[in-house]
Amino acid sequence: MEWVVKLQAKSGCGEMETIEVGRLERRVVGLTAGEVGLTLAEGKNLLGELARLILQTQMEEFTTCARVCRDCLKLRRLRDQRTRKVQTLFGTITVDARRISACPCRNVWGFVDVSLSPLAELLPDRCTPELRRLQAELGARHSYREAARLLEALLPCGPVNHATMRNRTRRVAADLESAATASPKPEPDLDSSTEIMMVIDGAHIRAAHDY
Repeated sequence: MEWVVKLQAKSGCGEMETIEVGRLERRVVGLTAGEVGLTLAEGKNLLGELARLILQTQMEEFTTCARVCRDCLKLRRLRDQRTRKVQTLFGTITVDARRISACPCRNVWGFVDVSLSPLAELLPDRCTPELRRLQAELGARHSYREAARLLEALLPCGPVNHATMRNRTRRVAADLESAATASPKPEPDLDSSTEIMMVIDGAHIRAAHDY
């Protein structure tokens, strides 16, 4: 048997495009228990390819729409063409990151080097918020190395080391703390001085003399 997984993309202009995501094959005669259904490796490959196709087509149309000036509605010219790698739950994906020149209607000083990158403004750290939040959640519940191992085992997000897990956890914690400080909620029955949050990470410490 053979299955063909296809993605049908419809643009904002109504144009339809069908893209093949992947193929699966199973034998009928001599089928084993390990070949029943969809395996984890096949699922990770399909999810990774599906995420790549969705993100690439999405960023292409997003950049095209961003070229339209909001003031004069004219199409701004492209400054240059480059690529960027974006970390997602389903892998590190390379997408087009075009830089757009400033529109003449707003560039009143006539600067030549004024440009912007829509992708850099959308994802400044080149990582999706969902991946960063999941890394922080796993990093808060497990050691950073164990959290990285779990994430790599279950999702095609690519290899992540313990330092990345630690930094993402700290960043999300800082963002949550800043949001709580900006808009504190009254909790009269909660004594914050008695609460302790502790994260323990496994580590190897080289032996030293006299210690």
